[in-house]
Amino acid sequence: MISAESDYFFSRTALMYVFMGHMRWKDIIPYEACFWTKNRINLINDYVTTLDDQRKTVQTASGTEIGYDKLIIATGSSSNGLEISGTELDGVASLYSLQDLQHIESKSTNIKKAVIAGGGLIGIELAEMLLSRNIPITFLVRESSYSNMVLPAEESEIVNREIREHGIDLRLQCELKEITGDKTGKVKSVITTNGEEIPCQFAGISVGVHPNISWLKDSPIEVNKGILVDELLQTNIIDIFALGIAPNCACLLRVAKRSNQSGIQVA
Repeated sequence: MISAESDYFFSRTALMYVFMGHMRWKDIIPYEACFWTKNRINLINDYVTTLDDQRKTVQTASGTEIGYDKLIIATGSSSNGLEISGTELDGVASLYSLQDLQHIESKSTNIKKAVIAGGGLIGIELAEMLLSRNIPITFLVRESSYSNMVLPAEESEIVNREIREHGIDLRLQCELKEITGDKTGKVKSVITTNGEEIPCQFAGISVGVHPNISWLKDSPIEVNKGILVDELLQTNIIDIFALGIAPNCACLLRVAKRSNQSGIQVA
């Protein structure tokens, strides 16, 4: 098993509770350390950069070549970025990986104000995390009501009210246009599509995720929005399978077409 994110598997949806102090890091690791050797699982702290399906090998970032009989691709997702000015500034962060959590921890200390852009589940998680440390938050949501694409109007309004009753400055039909920085390269403010400048020292980006499939661009594996697989989760290359878990829900599989056969697209 090859993974560069952490030494051991952990519960990703519990990362926010580590930040909030409700759980410790060791509390979100479901298996004891001996589980892996006991079950003859060799953990390699690295990540795969290239695939050679003809030789049945993968190449890692450290230069190690590893052979396989069967290969399972479960490379997950990464947070989407925004094509706006200022995303490279010190104090801009997303929440998906362990490294993201560590980055947020280091950049949210001793700040006076935070702005979160994006009204999805990760956005509301970021808001709850920062609110637990009494950091004032402005929450930018492009829709006319929170999660109104999923919830009925009455229920969406209940969520709007609940967010505001917790002291969060919810701005509906408002998006992030630009992030400005000070002379040291740190976040100074954000500018919204409504033309308002909001001073802050932290900008949380929560505008969805995308599958980590860029490393497959030179491989023969068929992809669309994700990796295309058949009803057995096998790709178009024999002995190579793909699967995935959505970050905030159960296993997410979308029906897709591969050639003329119905298949499954792992999002």
